[in-house]
Amino acid sequence: MWYSTQADRVFTDAWHSDSAIVSGESLLNTRLKAYLLPRLWYLRVNVIQARDLVPGSKDRNPQVYVKAVVGDVILRTRVSPDKNVNPQWNEDLMFVVAKPFFDSLIVTVEDRLENSTIRCLGKCVIRLSNVEQRLLPLPADPLWYTLEDIVFEDGMEKEVNFFSKLNMCVSLDGGYHGFDESVHNGSDYRPTAKMLWTAMIGVLELGIINASGLQPIKLRDGCETTDAYCLAKYGPKWVKTRTVVDSFDPKWNEQYSWDVYDLYTMLTIGVFDDCHLHGGDAVGDGKDPSLEKVRIQLSSLATNKIYTYSYPLLVLQPNGAKKMGELQLAIRFTCSSYLSLFLVYTMNPLLPEMHHIYPLSIYQLDILRKQAVRILVRV
Repeated sequence: MWYSTQADRVFTDAWHSDSAIVSGESLLNTRLKAYLLPRLWYLRVNVIQARDLVPGSKDRNPQVYVKAVVGDVILRTRVSPDKNVNPQWNEDLMFVVAKPFFDSLIVTVEDRLENSTIRCLGKCVIRLSNVEQRLLPLPADPLWYTLEDIVFEDGMEKEVNFFSKLNMCVSLDGGYHGFDESVHNGSDYRPTAKMLWTAMIGVLELGIINASGLQPIKLRDGCETTDAYCLAKYGPKWVKTRTVVDSFDPKWNEQYSWDVYDLYTMLTIGVFDDCHLHGGDAVGDGKDPSLEKVRIQLSSLATNKIYTYSYPLLVLQPNGAKKMGELQLAIRFTCSSYLSLFLVYTMNPLLPEMHHIYPLSIYQLDILRKQAVRILVRV
């Protein structure tokens, strides 16, 4: 028998006694892990105008719009009010992309015919790795892109250079913060570009001690059981504790830390049941069911003070609130620079400068947040 602490380098690879009944690939799911989310960039495609389009028929006014595709996200402009071969839009299409930029932006100009069919008037492909990265709140330079006509020869698609042009401003805006969570529960408000970050103001330390009185989630060998683990998120860093198998009162005694750049942020800790371990009859759609979560506002913490509390895990049901158990945590915020802390409260707005100079609507932020979540799910 070997006794260890989290400070040992081999702690994450050790076989813990409380997971002895787990074997095979499921054993990997029981170990603690740390995830660092990719940096999310906003891709702005400002579609200005097209020139010298060639519609399929000269006997009708074309109804032209622009379709932009990045990955599995498709956005379209409105139909141009100019019913001619030189339509104008001056419309923004916003995407969320993550480094490294392997994807391409595919832009097509399409004409909506009277019988509801679509005719492609031209296409251009722009590699995201070649797109200008805009860090300062300055307008991007408009460029003319050559549209390629799509033809088929012997059943094979062939692209032929054409004379039609599309005028666009395409930029990766690093001055925004790429939201993957709701604004009022945000754990990070820094801009995407690292060179725009303010100085660090302190360190947040979290000790996940134990849980007690957890509710049974599933059946194993005819008996109710719970295989609990915790997820903690702050900023781009997620941490997962090890899974304590078959216990309603799991003990973790694990410690984690994060760099803090803004006190008006939220730490989130959730308790989940691992439904992917061998021998458990999982419920639902295969996702690990949640036993609810705890959110802690950093601005409510006194500097250099240790808080040790048991937080109730409450779930709201049609017949009222139900207690799923309690989670005991130890939290401390240590300020490393009182000058930086003072400047954060007196000089810096909550959101980066780009959000104020080129503001995004609530609707746009919600659409972009959903795009960001889809990207992070695939990571």
